[in-house]
Amino acid sequence: MKSHTTRGAAILRGISTIPHIIEGAKSHHEKYDGSGYPEGLSGESIPFVARIICCADCFDTMASKRVYKESFSTEAIINEFRRCAGTQFDPHIAGIVIELIASGKLKPYTAESTFLGSDGKTH
Repeated sequence: MKSHTTRGAAILRGISTIPHIIEGAKSHHEKYDGSGYPEGLSGESIPFVARIICCADCFDTMASKRVYKESFSTEAIINEFRRCAGTQFDPHIAGIVIELIASGKLKPYTAESTFLGSDGKTH
């Protein structure tokens, strides 16, 4: 399971059209406090894109129903981001995620979901 970060980075090695995607794939399971993997990076030494992907990946995991778990409530997701800010998550990015959830701009995906695009319109 832990090898998916380095294997993903290796698969993406030939991709040059998405800046920093290899760093993001490789380091998205690093934790802000240094307890993550594959290299045990901490804080600002974790590539910025990886810190964003970490939050997005965890939001998706919490918000999604899986065969082994129910989806978390919005309140539970916010509480988890608060609890893990500074340990698992970059506290600044976690704060932005919390703001986006609280404002309704970030919601769990469903087949009926829409999202607010960069143009400010709902899609």
